[in-house]
Amino acid sequence: MHVLSWFDNRTLIACDLLLATIFAVVFFSMKRAYPMLRGIGSIAVSFLLGVPGTLLIASRGSISNFISVILANAFIFGSFLFLYRGILRFIGSRRSLVVPCLVSFAALAVLYYYSQIQENIVPRIVAISVTLGLIRGLIALELFRKSPTFTSPMLMRLFAAAMSLFAAVSLNCGAITFHSGAPSHLLESSPIGTITLVLGVIFVCLTGLFLLVLASNELIARSRDESQKDVLSGAFNRRGIEAKLDGELLRLQRGNHKLSIALIDLDYFKAINDILGHAAGDAALRDVADAISGHLRDRDFLGRYGGDEFLLILPQTPCSTALAITERLSQAVRNLSLSSGSQPLTLSIGITEALPSDDTVSILARADKALYKAKSDGRNCRRVVNLETEDPRHVYRALGLVMKHPVVEGQPNAARNSGPAAATRPVT
Repeated sequence: MHVLSWFDNRTLIACDLLLATIFAVVFFSMKRAYPMLRGIGSIAVSFLLGVPGTLLIASRGSISNFISVILANAFIFGSFLFLYRGILRFIGSRRSLVVPCLVSFAALAVLYYYSQIQENIVPRIVAISVTLGLIRGLIALELFRKSPTFTSPMLMRLFAAAMSLFAAVSLNCGAITFHSGAPSHLLESSPIGTITLVLGVIFVCLTGLFLLVLASNELIARSRDESQKDVLSGAFNRRGIEAKLDGELLRLQRGNHKLSIALIDLDYFKAINDILGHAAGDAALRDVADAISGHLRDRDFLGRYGGDEFLLILPQTPCSTALAITERLSQAVRNLSLSSGSQPLTLSIGITEALPSDDTVSILARADKALYKAKSDGRNCRRVVNLETEDPRHVYRALGLVMKHPVVEGQPNAARNSGPAAATRPVT
């Protein structure tokens, strides 16, 4: 007995309708509960349009050919176009719908000709197979292309692989029909008709499940991101920015790129709170965060590290470039204060460049030393502390002092602390 004889075509159509209805309800509910999820509404419409399309195709013979062929497949093509649109919006792609729309209209023209003017089912099936295969292939291409930037890249690739397989099978069914002919009715027991129905059920099931899991993962990622955001400034909170720093340090150890960070302090923030009130202080923090964020690159990260202090992470950036970037940020904050007409806002900034051996504690310690030096030098300035500047002789030169007795490893403490050099001993 042939394996396809196990399947009843009417049961397969009923399963297809039931699955499409369930997923339409699920995605419409998800759209209502989480309106921030892009593309979910279009995906819900896609499943919904598949229901009347399948019903009309299954009713062929009891209704007119125009309704069961032209209108039914218009619903099916519309379902796939909305699926394509929804997935594009969900993954953040800006691809146009022009090509699949033109192909769908061309296929409808073929269906009209070979159902209303010259009756022939073979070119109709070929046109449908090519259209659906093309749209599935375009979906697979976009999923592969956007998978590295998504929250679940492996799942995206699996979804793309499934779409590629369905596209290939659809085109193959069209080729087989072209060479071998086709049944006159969908419910007629034949290999082509049964395979088409089985693949339809599997396609609806896998597509709905993949999209449901992807949407759930996106909601989890959004929830995690929101838990790492500072409510007042809109930047990352301390936990969030430290997690970003950990990730960039791991990338630094694996690669050969540069990484710089900057600790940014809003000068005289306590005076703003004391004189103008805490509401003015909160507004100043928001304004500063907005001014800094507006001048950052897509790959940079800004977080509120505590109180009036921000941590800026500059991936793929050497210290010299970080100096130029932070100068622009300082100027942006000064321009902001001038336009507001209130107490001038200035920044003290401590900068350091990461080493492959750095961890979060060591690099933040150097940035904190640089920030302390910027405050000690009168605020409203930028200072750099890298590994070599931690040598005491560099500290002396930065302070304009002369080291009369250099520090030598192994020299007794009494010898180090005696004589005139003791008066100008570097602070560690």
